[in-house]
Amino acid sequence: MAHERGIKRYLRKFSLGAGAEEDLAQETFLRAFAAEGENEITSHKAFFYRIARNLALNERAKHASQLTDRIEDMGGEGGFAEEHGVTAEAGLYGRQKMTAFAEAVSSLPPQCRRVFLLRKVRGLSQKEVAAELGISASTVEKHVALGLVKCAEYMRQRGHLVGRDDGVGAPAHGADAPLQKLAGRTSRRGGARDA
Repeated sequence: MAHERGIKRYLRKFSLGAGAEEDLAQETFLRAFAAEGENEITSHKAFFYRIARNLALNERAKHASQLTDRIEDMGGEGGFAEEHGVTAEAGLYGRQKMTAFAEAVSSLPPQCRRVFLLRKVRGLSQKEVAAELGISASTVEKHVALGLVKCAEYMRQRGHLVGRDDGVGAPAHGADAPLQKLAGRTSRRGGARDA
């Protein structure tokens, strides 16, 4: 195909994972071929790139949705509580808190949510997230900070303690302490912006 190399190079910019550009390029040409009989195409190159872009964006959205679903599924039944001597009440509260957290992450703006999930759930480094999404490392940092602040606000609004001893999690000097510090710093600056 005349535009195959260019389409694959264009699809690589979406950082969809190993080999994804091959599959999406093939799908692009199949869809273009199928549509060619139905419509008159004035610019094949523009048509190919539009199809490739739409496929890449759909693939990204599907991937982000799968990550969000995994977070929601983490609140599973029994198992852990029974093995680690957690009371039924604490187990229930933990599941409720995890559900609220999954809802909080789902409520983030799309780009912020993608960055937050890649960084905090998949554990990618700031540089890896920046490369995968084609954004700067400082933008990754801003999205993560915004995500932390918005998730903490969401959790507090639903009655979950963040950064304090809530009877289940760690006290304020534990894992939520940086979140507390960040939330305080951001509110003094007039709120975080969605960069």
